[in-house]
This record gives sequence, C-alpha cells and structure tokens, in this order.
Amino acid sequence: MKTAILGYGKMGHEIENILRARNHEIIAVIDNEKDWQTEWQNFLSCDVAIEFSMPDTAAGNLYRCFDNGIAVVSGTTGWYNRLDELCAYCAQKNGAFVYGSNYSIGVNLFFKAAEWLATQMSDYAQYNAKIEEIHHIMKKDKPSGTAITLAEIILPHLNNANGWVSDAYDNGKLTINSKREGDVKGIHSLKFVSPSDEITLTHTAKDRSGFAQGAVMAAEWLVKNGGIHDFRTIFANLIR
Repeated sequence: MKTAILGYGKMGHEIENILRARNHEIIAVIDNEKDWQTEWQNFLSCDVAIEFSMPDTAAGNLYRCFDNGIAVVSGTTGWYNRLDELCAYCAQKNGAFVYGSNYSIGVNLFFKAAEWLATQMSDYAQYNAKIEEIHHIMKKDKPSGTAITLAEIILPHLNNANGWVSDAYDNGKLTINSKREGDVKGIHSLKFVSPSDEITLTHTAKDRSGFAQGAVMAAEWLVKNGGIHDFRTIFANLIR
C-alpha cells in the first residue's frame, strides 16, 4: 500500500521501519507546514496515512485526510476532547479512520485483563483502585492516553469511584498518578490496594516497535474495510 507518515518524531521513524519491513511504499513524510506544501501531491496519491504527531496538530492533520478522501490511522493522544467532532466530520465525508490511545497488541491484551480483574474486585469494598503511568520526559499529554483509556475501561466496574483525577486524591474518584522520566517507553500499572495487601497488573513497553507494528497492521486492515473504529474494537481481527 502507498503510505504517508504524518509526524516524523521517534514514532514516525519506527513506523517507517515497520512499513519498509512489511514491503509498503512510503510516498510522503510530513512533519511541518513546509512539508505539507512540498509533499502535497504525493500525499493526495497515498492509500492511507499514519498519524503520530502532536496534540495541537493532530486535528488539522485529520481534517486534511478526511477532506481529501485519505484513510488515516491516528496514534496521537491529547486531542480526544475533539473526538466526537472529528468522527462526525469523517462520517460526513464518508471517510476511513482508526484512532487509539495505544496500538500495542500487548497493551490491548492488558486492557482486557484489567477489565476482567476490575469485574472480579467489584465485590470487595476493602480494595481501592489506582493507576500509575511512567513515560519519557518529552511526552506532552499527562496523564497518558493509555492511562485514561484504562480508567474508562475499569470505572464502570468500580463501586467506590465515579470518575478519575490526575495526580491528586479525591474521595470517590480513581487516581491516576503520572511520572515523566528519561526515555521510558511506557509503563502502566493498575493497582487494587487494601489495608492488608495489594494486587498489581502492569504492562511495560521495552521499545516502540510494538506500537508501530499495531498501527501499520491497523492501516492494512483499514484500507480493506473502511469505516470509523477505535483500535480496541478491531485489534483482535488483526492477529487472526
């Protein structure tokens, strides 16, 4: 497939490696407004764009894809306050769109395990849940999109929390603690803590290749199937 890479930071470079390894053609790499001018005609001829940019540029990148009939997979987080608006616009344009806070197959299995654990813990009032996440110092959004997704997955199963708060304690809320350290690729932990013990479920990313591979597999799937999808709803189809 002919592919455009939107955002050429560390994830963009990893996407490039995976695309080449899977024998896809990269016809445009766009990282700034100047690139949009020089790469515009190449962009218009691609089958799909893979977008890992910045929270303040993601929406503009997505609108360009929707307006020009380009299928797009977005892994940027920190812009989900506009998710409904962008999905509605994509539907209006009859576009193809996959979005997700994390494209790692391992993380999505972690999500499933976390949901199962939360359902088991719902009858034990002595346990309080909390989420901890650690990422590299260059990550802009805090808490991470993955941590927020994890919170949204488990909250319906918690009897003693009806929302989440960041880096604070609020009775009746699920706490998400965030740290930014070095070049940490991503560590997410779900903890259930009682006065007597603690149960912890953790996912640790060793490198960025897992995220990139999932995004490329999503792009391969999207060009064949179309539609608007949260990656969590399609990832199982990618590994069958």
